[in-house]
Amino acid sequence: MRPPLVLGALAVTAVLTGALALHPVPPDAPLRPLAGSVPHWPAGVQRTGTARTGSVSFSVLLAPDRLAGAPSIRGWLQDHGLHAAPVRPAAASIPVEGPVDQVADAFHTTFARYRTAQGTVVTAPERPLSVPRELAAVTGIAGVVVADTIRPTEVARGTSPTVRGHVLADDGTCAAYWGEKVTTDWPASVVVDHRSNALCGYGPAQLREVHHLPADVTGRGARIAIVAAFDDPDVEQDTDTYARATGTQPFTAGQYRNHAPDAPDVDRCGGPEAWTEEQHLDVQAVHAMAPDATVDYWGAADCGTTAMYSRILDVVEDGHADVISLSFGSTEQLDTADDRALLNRVLVEAASLGISVFASSGNDGDYSDAGDHGAGASVASPASSPYVTAVGGTSTGLAADGSVAVEAGWETQTRFARNGAVIPPGFAYGAGGGESGTSARPTWQRDDIRRGGTGRLVPDVASIADPDTGFVTYGPHHGRTEYAAHGGTSLATPMVASMVAMSKAVTGRRIGLASPALFALRGTAALRDVRPTSAATWSPRGPDAGALWPETIAMWDTRPQSLQSGPGWDDVTGLGVPDGRAFIERFGATEAGR
Repeated sequence: MRPPLVLGALAVTAVLTGALALHPVPPDAPLRPLAGSVPHWPAGVQRTGTARTGSVSFSVLLAPDRLAGAPSIRGWLQDHGLHAAPVRPAAASIPVEGPVDQVADAFHTTFARYRTAQGTVVTAPERPLSVPRELAAVTGIAGVVVADTIRPTEVARGTSPTVRGHVLADDGTCAAYWGEKVTTDWPASVVVDHRSNALCGYGPAQLREVHHLPADVTGRGARIAIVAAFDDPDVEQDTDTYARATGTQPFTAGQYRNHAPDAPDVDRCGGPEAWTEEQHLDVQAVHAMAPDATVDYWGAADCGTTAMYSRILDVVEDGHADVISLSFGSTEQLDTADDRALLNRVLVEAASLGISVFASSGNDGDYSDAGDHGAGASVASPASSPYVTAVGGTSTGLAADGSVAVEAGWETQTRFARNGAVIPPGFAYGAGGGESGTSARPTWQRDDIRRGGTGRLVPDVASIADPDTGFVTYGPHHGRTEYAAHGGTSLATPMVASMVAMSKAVTGRRIGLASPALFALRGTAALRDVRPTSAATWSPRGPDAGALWPETIAMWDTRPQSLQSGPGWDDVTGLGVPDGRAFIERFGATEAGR
């Protein structure tokens, strides 16, 4: 095993004084196109018309060793009526904002509107942006694709449990633990070795049992940051209410800090109400896993790549995090090469400062047309970056004593419970995974995974994600403040991030990028391998609140698309689930697994 990759900080030693002489760029100056500024559209994207209105928030990427040219570039941008913020040396970028027509004029392009296969409206340049050749320090333009394609990766189940004496329950059909209740209406045509009614949803203590956390590992000294869009100021109060109802500890003064965006664009991304359940899930999952850790939530102004990736950089520069959890994403085919360059600059800076970043692999499996998208196989971004640790998902049934009774990769096929027939299209939801079409395979995966291809493989590790074996949160749901069972790789990601943060707090090891250290633990007791198992759950309703069919069987890990768990690394659960004291003590150790 090679030693983990050591990442250096960006070379950003240029001194920015503003004393540099500025000179105007002639209007007829020769142009240089920036090929990475436009997307390579996947199948199913259609042009619907020209875009002349609206605004664009983007980032001008600079060569890290030529930051002294930033004042001239800012002056050129301002001459074109664009607002250019001060340069951000850590990412070698200049944040810029302006009207679509002025951006198009400045960069010699036109913008059009497109519609994706999922129906999302996108505004994007029709040809690469160009800059005068005199602006040699400019290497790319990130964020000029205006779209709400980045979404939370949480899944809410239709049931709404209540808390009765610290025990979660609902209408009498769900199970408090695996097999506690099994319907007598199970169809004879569906034969599995392990069956249970869908679980009511785990509470905080059960969530820790998924990773077999020792009682003395509570996150004291750990610093966990969460990045998503917008901010709900009621999260701390709702989390404290939940903690008291379940007999766990509320936040202490100053333990939770929310960093709301200065100017949220509430007309985009579904608005704050589309992200509040995600925020509640992330914060409450982290607090359940690491009740003594400090939690910082950072809300971006919208869900665009510039806003989200810049918010990650805000966390890095704040310096108050051991790990960062990202429970959002979109298919990587809608990113541009310059978007990925900005993201990777931010992630490399985080790693150089000893901060580990984790991203959810998504809930759409392989995105293939065997599901409901019809856009071909893909993986999610930012999880597909080699500088982030991608988190997949499991279906995990806990026994009454908290032990793992049954576990498999989270890939769900739904069936009509009355006759056992498959509900079209067969795939309901599941963890994302597969091979990146844009990022090269990192060295630690080349050494340890015997699989063809050259692209980065997703995910790296996993935790519980199936909403039928999910986690109960307390907060806004269906227009009310109530308890609701949630899942998705949005749940798995903060759980894995919490495990790594607690390991760092216990051992004092300063690990940046976590993936090489995780691969060093492959095949040891620190990671619980996940394989297919013959199991299913029964529910009195479909996986969606508006489902037209009645009782439903959810089949586990039956390859409804191309993904399935398996021995060793697999494209649903990666290396497996971080497990117990062995993981806490051995993550990042120089002789891990030897």
